[in-house]
Amino acid sequence: MGKFIPKDTFFKKAKQDGYRARSAYKLKEALDKFHIIKKGDKVLDIGCAPGSFMQVISNIVGQEGKVIGIDILPLKPFSANNTITVTCDIRNINIKDILDEHAIGHFDVITCDIAPNLTGIREADNKNVEELYHAVNDIMLDGLKKGGNAFLKLFFSDVFSDINKNMKGLFKKVTVFKPIASRSASSEIYLVCFDKKNSPVQQD
Repeated sequence: MGKFIPKDTFFKKAKQDGYRARSAYKLKEALDKFHIIKKGDKVLDIGCAPGSFMQVISNIVGQEGKVIGIDILPLKPFSANNTITVTCDIRNINIKDILDEHAIGHFDVITCDIAPNLTGIREADNKNVEELYHAVNDIMLDGLKKGGNAFLKLFFSDVFSDINKNMKGLFKKVTVFKPIASRSASSEIYLVCFDKKNSPVQQD
């Protein structure tokens, strides 16, 4: 990613570079290090608002690729014509409908920067993290191709170990990653997942 940039400058840098949020640099750092997205890929970005991940991905996949973003919040339109946004709750979607609508066999990569509204109440937060994770996992099972990659945000919590173990069952390799652009006080962590083991679940 280049030379170290103090965390408190990432917000200003995002404004200067034209990104919608500082989270762009979390993804850029991961991609520079792990190269999980390439030109021509079809990528799904879960929890995409306000759209900074999509901006980064759009530039990488180019016109031969496509990035579809899903969020419960509507997004300001993008100028790039290889981007599509879908406004919906990921807990209530059939990913096959999105694949069919946009003529995509399956996604090459899935990214996810989604976060629940954390309350500070341990039991409630664990439940919210786990609920969102299961929705994301279902999308990965049905929508990500065999051999596909994923980049998934989680939080250090009581359910982290189980989720990490489950991802290691789904992918051939899983690496825990903490970007420089993450705020030091944040408990967020990312799983970089390589080479999905099984083909997507077939649906009627």
